[in-house]
Amino acid sequence: MTDGQSTTYEGHIGRRPLINRTAEIEALPRHERKKIQTRERIYRAALKLFAERGLTATTVDQITEEADIGKGTFFNYFRSKEEIFGLFIQIQHATLAEAAEEARGRDKSLHDILHRLFKSLGEEMGCCPRLARAMVAAILGNEAARETVAAGMSEGRRVLAAILRRGQRRGEVRNDRDAHAMSRGFQQALFGTLVIWAVRPQDKLETLLDASFEDYWKCTTALDVKKSKPKHGRNTRSDPESCRGRREFGS
Repeated sequence: MTDGQSTTYEGHIGRRPLINRTAEIEALPRHERKKIQTRERIYRAALKLFAERGLTATTVDQITEEADIGKGTFFNYFRSKEEIFGLFIQIQHATLAEAAEEARGRDKSLHDILHRLFKSLGEEMGCCPRLARAMVAAILGNEAARETVAAGMSEGRRVLAAILRRGQRRGEVRNDRDAHAMSRGFQQALFGTLVIWAVRPQDKLETLLDASFEDYWKCTTALDVKKSKPKHGRNTRSDPESCRGRREFGS
């Protein structure tokens, strides 16, 4: 790996802070601020190495060297390198919680809230193709990592389903489908896009995420015949026939 590539990883991997608002960090006691900073430094160092070497080939010694900490310090924060995936899930859950809070208001549409969420979740994992490939390989090939991610995704679906049910009550999301099934479809669209991009990263990830979300939304949005003029005798916004190939994506 060249120095230029290494700099790229430093600039993008783990860029979302563990606590988003600076005021929250500053309000904490000094020792708590230091703990957050150390944990984040370990997290970023680990993701950088996972992208370069893969989870299996990365050792705790390498992570501590990259993070410039002692081995004992590492185990004060994580029981294993696999547990770092738990922190990744926590960051994703913080993003979900922000979207859920936005959905409680009425000043933003569910489309815009979910679109932003889709991109935020995707861009954290897809900050570079190597990291995306390494994380997919780790999830499929490491039981501890797989269980951590599976539990995190289950909780994510619970939050997503709550957001979608709110959208159903507001008339923005179709009522003829189960919210939990649609939340699974959201995850399938997101992770499918990331895997395809990681295998063949020729297009910009942002462009692919935008296109995948709009495709997902067409099968999620509520029918509104008055506002959406049918084309060729069919409503293209969420016509069940246009979603035939994806009707069971939440089963």
